[in-house]
Amino acid sequence: MPSTRGVIVAVLRATRELLDRCAGASGALPWRWESTVVEVIVRRGSRSDAQALLGTFLDDPEARRRLVPVLAQHGDRATAERLAGACLAAGRLRAEAPPEVLHALGLLGYEPAEPVLWGHLEGTYDEATNAAFGLLHLPCHGLRTEIAQALERHCGAHLFPEFLPVLATKTGDPSWLDRLVAWGDGAASTDCNGGLILGIALHGRRARAEFTRLLWDPWWEAYGGGTGSDRWAYAGARVLGLTMSELYADLTARLASDAGARDKEHGLRTFTALLEHWTSRPWLGVSAAPDPAETCAELLGQLFDWSTPHRDDSVIGLAGAVLDRDDPVLARLHGLEHELQVRAGHELELQSLLQNL
Repeated sequence: MPSTRGVIVAVLRATRELLDRCAGASGALPWRWESTVVEVIVRRGSRSDAQALLGTFLDDPEARRRLVPVLAQHGDRATAERLAGACLAAGRLRAEAPPEVLHALGLLGYEPAEPVLWGHLEGTYDEATNAAFGLLHLPCHGLRTEIAQALERHCGAHLFPEFLPVLATKTGDPSWLDRLVAWGDGAASTDCNGGLILGIALHGRRARAEFTRLLWDPWWEAYGGGTGSDRWAYAGARVLGLTMSELYADLTARLASDAGARDKEHGLRTFTALLEHWTSRPWLGVSAAPDPAETCAELLGQLFDWSTPHRDDSVIGLAGAVLDRDDPVLARLHGLEHELQVRAGHELELQSLLQNL
């Protein structure tokens, strides 16, 4: 792999420390530390940080694959060209290049990579996933027919390339909204319905009612953390601009209704899974899914304050009226209350520091 480095200027302290650690390491860095630092750079960095880290990534792409989100989030056309030149060959991803590069090239808007991304759409799971999310950010005008044919080929299947459905809007055929819904309501396995969940949301405003329905439908298991359905349910909610107050109003209405115990328990599990993502705000690499506007302090007040000192009518109190005392969801809600308190304090510290600059 070629390696060239630019002048390192105006980068975050976290970026400088990451560069120092990489320079002194012969292989991968401890993943917890590196993931934490990369999250900070993705959230607070700029093009300078991407420029500074690009050479380090190209020196050892496999060992430095966790740097790709920084390059994808803060890079530019020149970044994409260097990634393509170093990581693609003969219309394929080089063996030593991580598949996350496919996602990055799309997110950076690098249209010459469209055929390469399409060629990986039915490759390994990681290749197919990253290729789909890369193509999501590209026009795909020349692939409209191929995308429609691939969707037709897999539609109604139990198992399929999980994120192919996020490309349904690229076909220009509005009927795919109802077809994705029917697919998920029918044969699709919940082991790979994340792309259906997000693909429905990507149809925009007219998908809002169906998306909201599937969130609360036990059949879809939108709370599934092991399958990733919860992550893509969160992404879909962000695409559609749903707020936590709207979701909480839906939940409280369901808990107050004559719905069965199973439906109420499912609603609490789904809501808690969404709240976990609302709290942690992971990088999704989906430009149409911005971070929530609500601050952690606002979430804390909306969900965990009591309206009266005589009865716990917070989300914890409502959950306690439905779930057994030892249900893991209650423990997760208590943990999220504490995490939001900590994050709210950090938000206030950051605001104070920025005001003093």
